[in-house]
Amino acid sequence: MGTWGIGPFDSDHAGEFGHDVGNARPDRRFAVIEERLNRFLAVPDPDYYLRDEAIAAAALVAAQCPGGPSGNAPYWPRKKIPQLPAHLGPLAATALDKVLANVQETMELWCGVGDRAHGEQWLEGIEDLRRVLDPHTPYTVLYTPPPPLPTEIGTLAVHQALGVDRIRALPGAGSSGPLGSLVRQISQAALRLDAANKNVQTAVEHAVKGLGGLQQRLQDAAADIHRDFHPRDVPAFAVPASLGSAMAIRAERHQHLQDLIGLYRELSAPAPAPARAAAARTSSHTAVRAEDSPTAQTALHLPPPATARHR
Repeated sequence: MGTWGIGPFDSDHAGEFGHDVGNARPDRRFAVIEERLNRFLAVPDPDYYLRDEAIAAAALVAAQCPGGPSGNAPYWPRKKIPQLPAHLGPLAATALDKVLANVQETMELWCGVGDRAHGEQWLEGIEDLRRVLDPHTPYTVLYTPPPPLPTEIGTLAVHQALGVDRIRALPGAGSSGPLGSLVRQISQAALRLDAANKNVQTAVEHAVKGLGGLQQRLQDAAADIHRDFHPRDVPAFAVPASLGSAMAIRAERHQHLQDLIGLYRELSAPAPAPARAAAARTSSHTAVRAEDSPTAQTALHLPPPATARHR
């Protein structure tokens, strides 16, 4: 049994559950979903396959809620699911609460193999489902992130600059307003910088390997007593073009991330007292929340991302 992605149905267990839902009579498909949720909740320490089935079941419930997933992703069940009973919403939210309270081991596995990005995306996907199912009830993610790896310089830069151990913990994360959009951009920029730094490390390793080959050739030439050794036997060494390009991309993405961090500090800083008073007077004359208004959205001038050619 395997897992190949971070979506609710990107595993064999979830796929089999989806088949079970599709093979049931239309008027009994809700019962299959309910049974998987209850099975997961009934076990004190469930295996990962029960967890994967519960996440997939919760996703099917969330797909019928406002703002829920579309269900068009690969491997989602293609059979139509009739309108589900209302009580499945709270049941699915409770199941995800249990998932979020036991994510430490899974996230450590992601981070341990140097793939924090996919682990964070997996966890954010579950949090998004949880908010769709019950946007008014707080939930808790019991997860202490391990420190970033030395190569994860973008993630480390955000943690140090903004005083968090997880970008998702920044105030405003998950909201639909300008601050939430900025947090998402910071997360993406940090991960892009991490990837760019990995490319630099790879290019350096190739360069060092090339130097190792050069060293061996020089040693072989020096040990050959049957011919003279000339300076021309030493090939000119230049920095590989791949290393220079990788370093340029890393520098560009580093600057972009710093710009986003600076903008976040500016937006999240408490307003001075006179400004707060003026804002209060202004808000009394409008019924539109600034965070959600189109004007506020367009007034936020985000720095452009790294150029499209660097992907």
